Amino acid sequence: MKFLRELFTLTPVWVEKGRGRWVLRRRLHPILRATLVVLPMVLGIAWGLNLLLSGRTPEPPSETVDEPVAVLAPDPVSESPELPLSGDTAVAGPVPMPEEVAEPAFPSENVLLGPDRPGGDRSYWVKISKGNYTLSLYRGRDLVKTYRVAVGRNPGNKRRVGDNRTPVGQFRVRSIENSQSWRHDFGDGNGMIAGAYGPWFIRLDTGWKGIGIHGTHDPDSRGTMATEGCIRMSNEEVRELRQYAYRNMKVVIEE
Repeated sequence: MKFLRELFTLTPVWVEKGRGRWVLRRRLHPILRATLVVLPMVLGIAWGLNLLLSGRTPEPPSETVDEPVAVLAPDPVSESPELPLSGDTAVAGPVPMPEEVAEPAFPSENVLLGPDRPGGDRSYWVKISKGNYTLSLYRGRDLVKTYRVAVGRNPGNKRRVGDNRTPVGQFRVRSIENSQSWRHDFGDGNGMIAGAYGPWFIRLDTGWKGIGIHGTHDPDSRGTMATEGCIRMSNEEVRELRQYAYRNMKVVIEE
């Protein structure tokens, strides 16, 4: 017991600091000091031998890297989640996300995002004339086929969410989505309409959410201003167009 008391007792020691100055210090017992120096070395050697004999190498400490956060300008398409849907997009089934609803961080399993369609001819592109209600498929400079379509209920370029206008400009195909199970309420008193978007929804990157080229439950509306902003084709024709469409395909919309 006496040895243990001495071992863990700080011993006062006078230490010469030079020029005749002495300072009183309290130090650990020499044995305890030696133990505190040697013990970590022994443990380190034992840990290294254990790793060597087990065939493993020590892993570096993990680092947490904070990913940069993009600061975006206010999104003009996320104003009113409770307003009626616009852009001719659906509210049930695998949701295509209307203009007023933010798009999901990850696409649903029915979204065909890429890579670009294997074997697809990237010389194909589309021009839509709102005034003529036509969608023309081109291959380079050659016209392949022209389809009759419906466009937004109101004339002019799109200015705000829910204005029922089809945007004008040069855009690209963002994704091609299976829309067979989508439904939509057009606010005409008929409630939810099954098959409102036909078999395919070719989503366009226009700066407005929910704008695309799709089929319809009402093919007689083609040749009119009838949509909430999208371009509406017959189901048979959108299936045909789907064979040529690919991600990043150029789409030009004119008045």
